[in-house]
Amino acid sequence: MRKALSYAGALLVPAAAGVLLHLWAGWSMRSPVRTFAAVLAGLVLTAVALLAHNSLFREGGGAGVFAVCLLVAGLGSVWVEARDSRVRGAVADCVVAGKVTVTRHPTFGEGAPRPKQLFHHPLDCDGGYPKEFSAEEKIGDRGKPVRIAYDPAHRMDPVLASRNTAHGSLVLPSVLLGLCAAASAYAIAAEGRGDRVSGRAP
Repeated sequence: MRKALSYAGALLVPAAAGVLLHLWAGWSMRSPVRTFAAVLAGLVLTAVALLAHNSLFREGGGAGVFAVCLLVAGLGSVWVEARDSRVRGAVADCVVAGKVTVTRHPTFGEGAPRPKQLFHHPLDCDGGYPKEFSAEEKIGDRGKPVRIAYDPAHRMDPVLASRNTAHGSLVLPSVLLGLCAAASAYAIAAEGRGDRVSGRAP
């Protein structure tokens, strides 16, 4: 009976933690909750999931450690994907209000990505926000009208309204948490084999 409950927990803990964290992250992005409080609650939920997961088995060797790493990585990707699935909820009509400046950001080391340059556009927007828009391409000179999508709570960087699309996907979190469940089940099975070899009751 205990073994069956452990297997059920190994499958349910990653799935339940992932669903709850995704719901929390999505809600916090649509609410006035401060970013610090949202992240803190997410970390608490992750810690609870780790404690619950750790209580499922006593041994399991490398598979147990691998399962914990996959759980942390899976829940981290849940948060990132929930954030990226959020579109900015407000749009401002703006005008490029001054000279566009450029900053260059070099990269170092063999195999590093190409140097990045950012174009900084001072803006005059209805409502007064945003006051500047930075992008890797120039969107226009002084006097050009632009529409900017932004998060009213200022938790996400503004984007061009024409590019205000969601990029989040649940594929990577699902794969990581599924592998976590599989590694957990293997660790529980390995614990049972160790009990039989040592003569202990499972």
